[in-house]
Amino acid sequence: MDDSPQSKGERTRQVILSAAREIILSQGYTAASMRKISEAAGITPAAIYNHFSSKEDLFSALLEEAVPLQELAAFLNEVTAATPEALLSQVFRGILALLRQHEDYIRLALIDAQERDGATLTTFVPRLFPLMMQLMQKLHEVDGDNGRLRSIPPFILVRSLISLVAGYLLTERIGRPEQTLGLPPLDWEGGLLDIFMHGIFVHESGVESRES
Repeated sequence: MDDSPQSKGERTRQVILSAAREIILSQGYTAASMRKISEAAGITPAAIYNHFSSKEDLFSALLEEAVPLQELAAFLNEVTAATPEALLSQVFRGILALLRQHEDYIRLALIDAQERDGATLTTFVPRLFPLMMQLMQKLHEVDGDNGRLRSIPPFILVRSLISLVAGYLLTERIGRPEQTLGLPPLDWEGGLLDIFMHGIFVHESGVESRES
């Protein structure tokens, strides 16, 4: 076993993060004092400050560890499809599936948004937007000379897609419409995606839009 100071320090750091995750997820950020975290970690409060300068720093490290940005980047780099509609469908469903595998991230992100005005989440934006802009480029490459994509400012389109994902996860977690309204199983993902891509109005031809 490696008992070097560096390895001991890293083990202690991970113990602190694990304790902080448990306390914050169960009690929230505001109620999670450094003393509670130190007691759960089995160390003194002063020892935490050898690894994290503040509770804010500790929470940011916790959320940074939970966010699946590398997995998201790999997914967006590999995803392919024959049409823009099919590509967006794969991306939307794929991102939702990926985030559902990272339950801690979703819960911590909601805590950050509610109790810290998204102080840590905003630091992810400069890394997230380039990934999504690459996706926009891929959409245009798939569309080719067909000219089916509207001339929408890329940043607006990116934000719209991010909002669709975030809004879906939020309403799924908080609203639980199938449970609270007693609804039969519906293809919520497909329905939202269809509206995102085609709107809610019938085209001039009189034919309603449908997801490809």
